[in-house]
This record gives sequence, structure tokens and C-alpha cells, in this order.
Amino acid sequence: MNKIRYDLLPNYGVQEVYRVLNSKLKNHQIDEWKNGLPWRDILSSLNYHLLEFEKGNDFYEENLYHIASVAASALLLTEYYQIYPQGDNRTIKQINDPIIGCDLDDVIFSFTEMYEARFGKMSSYWNGDYNMSDNLKELQKDKDFWVNMPIKSVVPFEIDYYITARSIPIEWTQEAIQKNNLPKAPIYSLPWNVSKIKTLKDLNIDIMIDDKFSTYKECQKNNIFCYLVTTEANKRYDVGHHRINNISELKHIK
Repeated sequence: MNKIRYDLLPNYGVQEVYRVLNSKLKNHQIDEWKNGLPWRDILSSLNYHLLEFEKGNDFYEENLYHIASVAASALLLTEYYQIYPQGDNRTIKQINDPIIGCDLDDVIFSFTEMYEARFGKMSSYWNGDYNMSDNLKELQKDKDFWVNMPIKSVVPFEIDYYITARSIPIEWTQEAIQKNNLPKAPIYSLPWNVSKIKTLKDLNIDIMIDDKFSTYKECQKNNIFCYLVTTEANKRYDVGHHRINNISELKHIK
């Protein structure tokens, strides 16, 4: 680090910060703040004075500047990094991570892309193809179809369970997950068109990520939060903030 200069502070600004700190001596001892305060208490005061400043209010009691109080609080918090780090009670992230269940096809893997390359364009309805059942039976025997399926995006968090409707050997799914360096989680592979809700409840899933609207509805009825990944078959439904276009949007959940 370059040598620090100590002649750069604005004198008038520093003087106003001193005035703010001196005003505290009416109710507090000198250096009492060094005993430590919860960081959020100081942050609350900082935010209050900043809000007043933003509203165009310059002064509070004894003609002290709101913005000088902001600076004083910021200096205290900066000092606390060194002398009172244990007071840091900011809400930085969830302490208890949610248990996340995740579908595979058209959520992580590009099932529709592979299916259409083989059988032609899929319907925009979930039950829109009389040949779907026969086509899926054909795919049950084709390991290469499942193992070589491309992924839609990188998964930005740890997944706790894969819960998918695939009537194929779990080993094929494991091989595809391994090949694409995806999170290694237990796989629950259910028959096609079988409800996932019992499995979700048995695993105490907090958040499910799926592309099937009926799964979303079942989750809603059973108080399980569900993100619905947009596909042609579900985009007509209004699910508000439960809708995502890609799993990569969920960097914040874990």
C-alpha cells in the first residue's frame, strides 16, 4: 500500500463531526462508545440522518448538521471493524439455508431442445401431443439422449435434492450431472406424470424449482414455495414473482 497522507481531511467537515460527537457528552461518558454498540443501532442512526438530509433538512438540535451525524456514524462503524467486530449484527445472509429441491428437464437440462431435434416441435400445451407417451417410452432405452443432453445454464448454488420425472436408470442422470460438473445431490427419479408433492413433503423441501405448472399449483396448496421456470407450456400462467426465466437468476437463495 502507498504511504498514507494525513493532510487530506476537509477541516470544516471534521469540525462539524467533532460538534456532533461533543453533543453526545451530555448523556454519555468520553470514550463510552469504545465499549461497543450493536452495529445496526449505529446504522439506524446513520440512515435516519441521511434520510433527513435527502429530504432537504440540513439541521437538527443545536444547529448540528444531519450530514455530519452521518459522517460520525460512518467513522464509528469503520472503527468497529478493528475494536468491536463482534457487534456486527447486520443481516448479511440467511443463517438457516433453505432446503432446495430442483427438477432437471427444462430447468437445468435442455430437454425440449433434444426432444424436438428428434421428434419435431413440441406443443405449447403440457398435454398437447398424443405421441408423447410412445416417444418417452422410446427414450427410456436411449442412454445417449439423457447423458448427452446440454445444460441450460450453470447452477449458482448448492442443490439439496433433485426431484425429477424420469423413468430411466438413476445412473444415467448421475453420469450427466457428473459430466456437466453440476452440484452432486441425491436424485429422486419418479415416473412421468406422477405427483412430486409427497416426496417434497417427505424431504421437508422449502423451495422447489420446476417447470410444470401442476407441480407449482400443488406446492402452493401445500405451503411449499415454488419457482416456475418459463417454458412454452407454462408462460400463459400469471404466477407473479414466482416466475423465473433461468435458474441462474437465483444466486441469492443460498
